[in-house]
Amino acid sequence: MAEPQAERPRLCVFPDLSRPPSAADIETWWQPHRKIFGEFSSSSFGDFQTVFDQPQEYFMELTFNQAAKGVNKEFTVNIMDTCERCNGKGNEPGTKVQHCHYCGGSGMETINTGPFVMRSTCRRCGGRGSIIISPCVVCRGAGQAKQKKRVMIPVPAGVEDGQTVRMPVGKKEIFITFRVQKSPVFRRDGADIHSDLFISIAQALLGGTARAQGLYETINVTIPPGTQTDQKIRMGGKGIPRINSYGYGDHYIHIKIRVPKRLTSRQHSLILSYAEDETDVEGTVNGVTLTSSGKRSTGN
Repeated sequence: MAEPQAERPRLCVFPDLSRPPSAADIETWWQPHRKIFGEFSSSSFGDFQTVFDQPQEYFMELTFNQAAKGVNKEFTVNIMDTCERCNGKGNEPGTKVQHCHYCGGSGMETINTGPFVMRSTCRRCGGRGSIIISPCVVCRGAGQAKQKKRVMIPVPAGVEDGQTVRMPVGKKEIFITFRVQKSPVFRRDGADIHSDLFISIAQALLGGTARAQGLYETINVTIPPGTQTDQKIRMGGKGIPRINSYGYGDHYIHIKIRVPKRLTSRQHSLILSYAEDETDVEGTVNGVTLTSSGKRSTGN
């Protein structure tokens, strides 16, 4: 028979048989262990450990500007961490623990079933090697307790909606997923931002300058003569920091021409005069008709 390898946990050793073990042999060995494995898989200790090993996820609301520029934001979390009263030992401070005689303090127990040997976590002490006589009144012997902590979250500049970061809190880790609010001014495309700028008809025809709201400051925009509606003006490096690279994105300003709804008498006369000289009009213009010679004239 092969010697059991005691140093490796949960090791099953089959005897040195002249033939491989049959299904009947395996079933014979497995039958008395069903209850044992069932106890380990459904024990409160196993479920308890699984709960603590799972990082907790939180959601943080950010404004568009906070996500774009970065911010240090205070945040409250409720996490399971090492019990501060017993320092994770599980027993009430000032009390002693009892040596586990079931496993001899090793935390592992050996089960012999015929020719088979199995080592597994001690069912009596749960692998601690000792028995807690007076459990901690806060964590009730678990060594872990729910704690409310206020932490400062350094939000990196350029995070996007739905991105998640990992952050250590105490001896644990948490995941924080950012939810970025929409901006009434800017639209985002990666590290680039887009916004609209309304200009007058005169500015569009003759050119000039206009002031646009930027991410970091007010921008003076030069309007070239003959600017068309929806024309884009690129402001290089005025966008959002590239989170996985160097530099900044660009700010694209979309020109919108504001057409006045009402005109003064003088403006009306000037526009009619301008309309008389237009040659690329498809259709008609109110107040301007074609004469018999094909030239435009102002109708009465």
